[in-house]
Amino acid sequence: MFKFIISGGSATVVHLSFLSLLVWIGVDPLVSTSVGVLAGAVVNYLLQYYYTFNADVKHNKSVRNYMITVCFSFGSNFILFAIFHNLLGLDVLVSQLLTSALVAVQNYIIYKKFVFLREGGIYEI
Repeated sequence: MFKFIISGGSATVVHLSFLSLLVWIGVDPLVSTSVGVLAGAVVNYLLQYYYTFNADVKHNKSVRNYMITVCFSFGSNFILFAIFHNLLGLDVLVSQLLTSALVAVQNYIIYKKFVFLREGGIYEI
């Protein structure tokens, strides 16, 4: 779990760095955050694959499964944030922190059981 947090935290730093730099030089914030998300996702995948899980599954399987997970996580983030902020009336930052923590736990389980599963594992699409 510690390696997962280090890898995810590093990817978040990359995302925020791209976002900040691009906004600073005048790029539209939506474009900037999109570039940051992509850069962070690449860094996250590589760190999770090699550092966190020391995976031996082939990249063609793990990248496909990772992309599915990214889409699922985006949906989970949207729904959880809406529940915390819109339904429960929590502050935006509190809502996002709670959401991020829950999505991180979800992602750890999915990465371990689905994305970076050891070669020959049973969870394959």
